[in-house]
Amino acid sequence: MSGSDGLVAGVVRNPGAPAGVVLRALTAVDRQQVWWAFGDTAQLTRDVAEAMIGHPDRRVRSAVAGNSHVDPVQRARLVTDPDWVVVARAVAGRRHSDGDPRPLTDEAYARGLSWVMSCEGDGGGMLTRDEVLGEFISSQDTPVHVLRSFCRRPEAELRLVSCQWWRGLSAAERVALTLDPVPGVRGHARRVAIEARSCLTDIDWAPTGRGSESAISYRLLARADAERIVWGEAPARYRYYAAGNPHLPADLVAVLGRDADPAVRYRVSMRSEMTEGQRAAIDYRVPELADLDDATRYDARPMAGTPDTWARSAHAGVRRIAACSGGLSGEARDVLVGDSDLGVRVLTCRHQAGVAPEVLLRAYRDFRGRGRGRLTWRPGFPTHGLARFADDPDPGMRELVLRDPDAPAEVVVPLLADPERCVRTALARHPALAGERLLAVLDDPELGPSAAANPALPVAVMHRILDAAGVPRLP
Repeated sequence: MSGSDGLVAGVVRNPGAPAGVVLRALTAVDRQQVWWAFGDTAQLTRDVAEAMIGHPDRRVRSAVAGNSHVDPVQRARLVTDPDWVVVARAVAGRRHSDGDPRPLTDEAYARGLSWVMSCEGDGGGMLTRDEVLGEFISSQDTPVHVLRSFCRRPEAELRLVSCQWWRGLSAAERVALTLDPVPGVRGHARRVAIEARSCLTDIDWAPTGRGSESAISYRLLARADAERIVWGEAPARYRYYAAGNPHLPADLVAVLGRDADPAVRYRVSMRSEMTEGQRAAIDYRVPELADLDDATRYDARPMAGTPDTWARSAHAGVRRIAACSGGLSGEARDVLVGDSDLGVRVLTCRHQAGVAPEVLLRAYRDFRGRGRGRLTWRPGFPTHGLARFADDPDPGMRELVLRDPDAPAEVVVPLLADPERCVRTALARHPALAGERLLAVLDDPELGPSAAANPALPVAVMHRILDAAGVPRLP
């Protein structure tokens, strides 16, 4: 039996591995594959997570700090770790391919920020305070409302940083920043406020320039510049960004609503002031939903109404916003899961609770975009009966056989030779493989690490894998 680090990482990921085995593997955390197993995909028990949180080795604490499978209440204890690498992992989180992120509580984020801003040491010397804040701000998993709360923080540095989200702040929050008692914050906020009300003057008109795209989407534009963009006398892509500009005059919005580019017309149709009738008058084309993680990054949100009223819109883009929104009623949810638009159906399954198992399965079957596997983590996604997809032409459907605890060996074994690697490696983890058959798969260079994560693997074999890899036994 090979003693590769990949097999050790597989043991760490094994949901059947007892705490003693996983804690033994923890002594090999200096090996990259093993570290990733602890910090990326391992479903650690509470006892193992506790041992890691209190471990003297920074690498161990940083691994558990970024593991989104671990209870956020446990991970929150690391937001005041003396080492800022650990703090950065805890507050920034990490998005995993095999499950949705579990963010910390608002209180934990606030406590971590207070710790970093008040700490007088060097935080272990690996990261500066600015680098920790940068990790926190740039993380996909940091809740937007937490970032916007910087404007109410006691630290002047964070209030100053909050000005970069000026458009997302309330009117009262903006006024408070312009009256801030700290001159540096007050002065910066006033400059940002003036800029927000003034015309954009430094547009990059070069055909290949890209520096003005974001500003064109929200800053005031001089009439001459707006016309230059709308009438095609500027880089073509600028029309797309201008189409979402809330300050664009109505007559120019109407011109863009007839633009030759369907992406421009769609963006116009999603403007917040549009009525249902105005949207219907535009020959828009709703883009295909390609990525579940980008699903809520829309250009505008309806200004009036509620998620339930958006759900009744004739515009599929507006209905997609409803599908992603909190506060959607169960009645509206049940309508949206049967929507004619695949994006609406999938996003409803992705974001709303109480969706029926068969509806979740149908959404998974129909959607082929990025992040598809996240649908299998939704509460209620079915498990039993999935063995019937063993011969399905879609490899994503064949992969579902792993989730069926009743799938017999005669169904699982042929899938170990599936033409798609994702299917082969997934089914190597199925507990229907047991005894000599499972041990044989362990010796396969490709499937061995997945077989090491199989819950049917005997504990004695797990220890033999660690022995072969030179992982010392615990006293």
